[in-house]
Amino acid sequence: MNKHIFSYLALGATALLMNACNDSESDLLEPKVYFESRENTLSMEDEAKTITIDLTSRLSTMTSSQVDVSYAIADPSVVDEYNAKYGTAYEMLDPSHIKLSSTTSTIPSGKLYANNVKLELSDMETVEEGKAFVVPIRVQSASVETLPGTSIAYFFLSKPVKITKVGTFNSNYISIRFPAGTYFSSFTYETLIYVNYLSSNNTIMGTEGVMILRIGDAPGTPYNYLEVAGGQHYNATEGLKEGRWYHVALTYDQPSGRTVMYVNGTKWAESAWIIAGFDPNSDVGFNIGMLPGFQWGTRPLRGYLSETRVWSVARTENQLKQNMLSVDPKSDGLALYYKLDGSEIQEGGVIKDAARGINGTTNGIRITTLDTPIAIN
Repeated sequence: MNKHIFSYLALGATALLMNACNDSESDLLEPKVYFESRENTLSMEDEAKTITIDLTSRLSTMTSSQVDVSYAIADPSVVDEYNAKYGTAYEMLDPSHIKLSSTTSTIPSGKLYANNVKLELSDMETVEEGKAFVVPIRVQSASVETLPGTSIAYFFLSKPVKITKVGTFNSNYISIRFPAGTYFSSFTYETLIYVNYLSSNNTIMGTEGVMILRIGDAPGTPYNYLEVAGGQHYNATEGLKEGRWYHVALTYDQPSGRTVMYVNGTKWAESAWIIAGFDPNSDVGFNIGMLPGFQWGTRPLRGYLSETRVWSVARTENQLKQNMLSVDPKSDGLALYYKLDGSEIQEGGVIKDAARGINGTTNGIRITTLDTPIAIN
């Protein structure tokens, strides 16, 4: 059994309330009940079937009489509101997994904190890997008001995905011909990448001469720097290291003209490109891992790729962070998806993607089993 105990920091009541609302000075001094820790991330161990949390709320200022509080699982609409506000994609955990040891508690007179209630999450072994879940708990009291914006505590959890099979790239490639008429205005490239050896120009993915994400470019970019090249160029100002897994992503939001490079869900570089978009089938077409037959050099990647995706939308930073190791193949806007774990069938120089069933041509991708699962630090 996992047990998570959240300790709370005592804050100055008046200062906190001044930031929380614009009520009158007298109202600011009225006691209010709230959750001090609004967002909590729970770790899930492989063998853990149950997670137990000590849940408590507090008052903004002490009272001379006992205050009764009640707890309840919040309505799913609060999860929708949270996702809309922060660009996340949390799913509400099935209420059948959620149990409160009591729906009520008390804050004794002259005290700030309510007596603990146990929040128990059960059957965790049945929770799907890779999905991000949230448990929203609401506090309220019949005798005092709640502090606006802090009456719901969110408990986030996800079962880590274990990736142990990946695609080997060493002068290997996938060339994609998207359906006729495909045009990306906004887009996202993303993949897990591990480089054994960096040369002067290493192809990750994209349309050469139009919109490509690569590592290095002689002579302009240091050999280990991420670079975006096409109508314009820009690069990161920090290098990738050999022998290490990364999640790398490139997004372009056409309405704002903002293009951003992310590494492990963190922005590494950005630029402003005012373009309408691009045709991924133009020039030499869209390629992953190498540019086969390219007259200026094939520019191979020497290492491994996994979870390689192309989207017809600009994914947010939170979406990238939440879905590094897995994503639903039927996700809106997912235009191309190679898991590269052996699940894609390779026959006669063809490999079919998991999202749209697009046939990519390939010289063969060997699937390698890792000694330890991929870890992104």
